[in-house]
Amino acid sequence: MQITKQYVKELVLEELTKADVKKLIDDAIEKKEKELKREFPKKLEAELEKALKSTDVKSDIGEIAKKVIKKLYKDLSFHHPYIIDRIKV
Repeated sequence: MQITKQYVKELVLEELTKADVKKLIDDAIEKKEKELKREFPKKLEAELEKALKSTDVKSDIGEIAKKVIKKLYKDLSFHHPYIIDRIKV
C-alpha cells in the first residue's frame, strides 16, 4: 500500500481519528524498516566487494594500518617498554 498525498487527503476527509492515522503510518514505516533490514546487508556487502577490489582502496587501507602500527609501537616503546620485553620470540 502506497501512502500518497492524495491518500492522506482522503484520510483527513474521512475524519479518521488521530490514533487511526498514527496506526496506519506506523504500519507503513514498520513495513519499510523490515524491508530495509532484509536488503541492506546484501547491498552493503556488494558495495564493499566492489570497493575492496580497487587497488586504490587496498593501498589506502595499507597506509592507514602502517600509521596505526607505527604509533602503537612508538607509544609502547616509550611508555611501556616492559610489554615489548615480555614478547617471546
